[in-house]
Amino acid sequence: MGKLEDASARLQTAVERLDKVLSNGDGDNIVGRVSTLSDALSAVEGERDSLKTDLDGLQTEQNRLHLALREAQENYAAMQVVSEAVAGRIDGTIGGLQKMLKGA
Repeated sequence: MGKLEDASARLQTAVERLDKVLSNGDGDNIVGRVSTLSDALSAVEGERDSLKTDLDGLQTEQNRLHLALREAQENYAAMQVVSEAVAGRIDGTIGGLQKMLKGA
């Protein structure tokens, strides 16, 4: 029965080591720490999901604003062409009026 007693002693030693590992002496144990970490992980995952939703919304808004900016730039370019044409006509009219006044 020596082998049985040796095995029993080794088992007892292993159980004591396992118990020591599971408890750090403060009353905190691995199960409690795992639970705390699990809760923290859930909170971080929730925050990540919220941030992803915010990012998706911001990307949609950025696309909308990009299109609006492009349209505004196209309108501005068209208005510059019209403005230059009007300025040319005004200059031509002023020139014509000055010729008329010199002739009168």
